Amino acid sequence: MATANENRIKFFHLPEGFNFKTSKTAKLLIGIITIIVISLMLPSYKNIDTEYEVGTIWSKEDLIAPFSFPIYKDEVDYEKEKLDAKLSVNPVFDEQNKSSITSDSLSIFFRSLSGVFRDASELEKNNQGGLKSSRLDKQLGELGSVLSPEDITWLYLLYKKENTSTVITFEQFRNAVENAAQENYYNNVINISKDSLKSSKISVKKENVKVQLSEDKTSVIDKNELMNMMTERLRNSVKDSAYIVIAKKILSAFVRENLIYNKELTDLEIQNKIEKIPNTIGIVKGNERIVSKHDPINRATKLKLDSYKKVRLEKLGVEDYFVQYVGKVLTVLILALLTAFFLYYIRRNIYDNNNMLILLSSLIILVSFIAFISLKITVNAPVEYLIFVSVASILLTILFDSRLSFYITIINCFLVASIRGGDYTIAFVSFCGCVLAIFSVQDIKNRSQIFRSFYFMLIGYSISILAVGLDKTEDTSKILVQILFGGINSMLSPIIAYGLLIFYERTFKITTDLTLLELSDFNHPLLKELSSKAPGTFHHSIVMGNLSEAAAEAIGANSTLARVGCYYHDIGKTLKPQYFIENQLDHNKHENLNPNISTKLIISHVKDGIELAKKYNLPQEIVDFIPMHHGTTLVSYFFHKAKFNAKSEEISDYIYRYPGPKPQTKETGIVMLADAIEASTRAIEEPTPQKIENRIDDVIKARFMEGELDECELTFKDLTKIKQAFIKILVGIHHHRIKYPEQKKLEFKSKVY
Repeated sequence: MATANENRIKFFHLPEGFNFKTSKTAKLLIGIITIIVISLMLPSYKNIDTEYEVGTIWSKEDLIAPFSFPIYKDEVDYEKEKLDAKLSVNPVFDEQNKSSITSDSLSIFFRSLSGVFRDASELEKNNQGGLKSSRLDKQLGELGSVLSPEDITWLYLLYKKENTSTVITFEQFRNAVENAAQENYYNNVINISKDSLKSSKISVKKENVKVQLSEDKTSVIDKNELMNMMTERLRNSVKDSAYIVIAKKILSAFVRENLIYNKELTDLEIQNKIEKIPNTIGIVKGNERIVSKHDPINRATKLKLDSYKKVRLEKLGVEDYFVQYVGKVLTVLILALLTAFFLYYIRRNIYDNNNMLILLSSLIILVSFIAFISLKITVNAPVEYLIFVSVASILLTILFDSRLSFYITIINCFLVASIRGGDYTIAFVSFCGCVLAIFSVQDIKNRSQIFRSFYFMLIGYSISILAVGLDKTEDTSKILVQILFGGINSMLSPIIAYGLLIFYERTFKITTDLTLLELSDFNHPLLKELSSKAPGTFHHSIVMGNLSEAAAEAIGANSTLARVGCYYHDIGKTLKPQYFIENQLDHNKHENLNPNISTKLIISHVKDGIELAKKYNLPQEIVDFIPMHHGTTLVSYFFHKAKFNAKSEEISDYIYRYPGPKPQTKETGIVMLADAIEASTRAIEEPTPQKIENRIDDVIKARFMEGELDECELTFKDLTKIKQAFIKILVGIHHHRIKYPEQKKLEFKSKVY
């Protein structure tokens, strides 16, 4: 019987063969989630689309009230009225006993204290410890809630008349404390700070009697004031400051305020007062003109417009909300479908990769969310110019290309406008800034160049804001503030993009041109090791890089990827460099080895290279060059050597072939050709342009006929362009030189493995 854990595992187990990266179900789910999330950010129903403020001109047609509605007060004014009402309510207190301190309480305390001292004195005479005797622990514990052990010791000295620093006796101390606690001091003592009373009067509830208004609040005191009054009276009898402190502790322990703050009753009074405040200042009757075309909007007109919008929104029923939400979804759906069509027909590689779709979706949702938040910020500032649409534009240009970024930028600008209730001004301004941002980073060579986009965006935002402001005849001060916020956007966008770029590269494992350029640095540990341990292979890789870069540029492939792939394609040779001909200076280690063993040593550099690449966290796009540049080709030299040694025996070529896979991209296909051609042309004696061209033709034809290029999408047209690029580079490398006598002695015949 299966356990609960096993059943749980089976329940969450994905279907066999499920591939999230290419799953159509996952693709559909990504689209649905994106549409729903963005739809929820679109604004609620608005009956007045025009933005209006006090002092602006009503540009639309006359607005006639279709029904009667109240004119609501300005929210700020209404809240101020409620605050004034709250402050005008007198706080309510419940009256308890008139006396806050009873003489009986103090008498009982002092009798207990005197009893303890008397017992302690007797124990001390009998050398039984005095106050430190365990017999007095219980009594002292009861007194400890009022006085500390040090305080009790001080009073004990006074009791025994051993404290020569003061002339007061214990009985005089007791009388002073009791006199300070006279009843007439303690009427109208409140249990909260007097400073917390905001009104000039208080209300007092006496038992079950109706709430009565008191005199001015100056007629009551709080506990701090009471203690200060007691302290002043004590000073007349007790001169020693130490005993004054002890006396204050005793009095404080027995203070019981007689006026207790009643929060519930006070809040009820406040609520009743607020409920009496009307939230309207008039009414607009049906068919009454709210505002006429070209009329300036004053404060009264704005209150009418705000009230009309509020009432109209309240009148919407469930059906209206449903229709509205359908409209929202359709708006986002149209934009999503346009994006999907673009990706399907123009950027199919992205469309087929669900991870990349999630990346795009996250950036679009991020921009939409910032636009949504901008509506919630109620400050007197153009915060809409802090919607960082350009962050997404910069990231998409670096992560993918400028064409995709341009298209998604248009989609983002439309979404921002829709979320902000048809604010196409900000859409236009954002678009101008984003286009220049895309332009500034499309040929980026290092990460620091991201920050140069600041200048371009600043120009875009400034000019577009100025153009819109002049068209609307806005105040110069308002235009300058908008330009300032556009400048802040321009400054922050590159910084945010820089941080997010690292996040997206690592999360989605994207190899950008920036990453490739960083990997092309010869100070990289793998390249440094290759140059020191296998200098021949390193030189071979450099020449290959030049060949592949030129060929990739000729056919429109990623030239940077092709070049960097060449640098790392043979890194596995660093482990056994002496077994490869380009690194051998004198003795060939394969001369005395079995061809089978030699083949295994040669082929092993692929596996070794992959392990090294993963150890140094090279991107998968670079790792792919290591096995694909050989594909499933035959190690022909050792295969033919084995056949020669076997003579009449049949030799299978299986163990003499590289494991593959065959090249899957144009770049890996180019590198395969460059690898074979570079090695082959090195072996040409007396190279001439014609010999080089013939050798290139032979290699390309051989790889084509072997089927090694079947999976990399290289066309005949591409191969022709690649050939011409190779010829140009190799002819330049192998152009004719004058041979000196010593040169001829050093020449040796190269072998190709």
